[in-house]
Amino acid sequence: MTYQMLLLYTAPDNFTAEMLMAALRENNIPAVKRDLGAAGLINLYQGNSFEGEQIFVAPEAFERAEELLLVMGFAQAEE
Repeated sequence: MTYQMLLLYTAPDNFTAEMLMAALRENNIPAVKRDLGAAGLINLYQGNSFEGEQIFVAPEAFERAEELLLVMGFAQAEE
C-alpha cells in the first residue's frame, strides 16, 4: 500500500522545521520532514542547517495543517 503525503511547507532551516513539526504533533496532524541538500549532515554536525527542510502532511489533514501555519504566522490568508 502506498501512502501519499502532500507538501505543506518548505522551512528555511532545521529550527523552524522542528518548531512546525512539534506544533503538528501537538495537534495530532501526521507529518514527516525531509532534508534538502546536505541539511541532514549539517544538522548532525552543527545542530542547524540553512539548506531547507520540507514538511509533508497526510492529505486528510492538509486543511488543518494549513490553518495551523496561518495561526503560527508561516502563511498568509488568501483573499
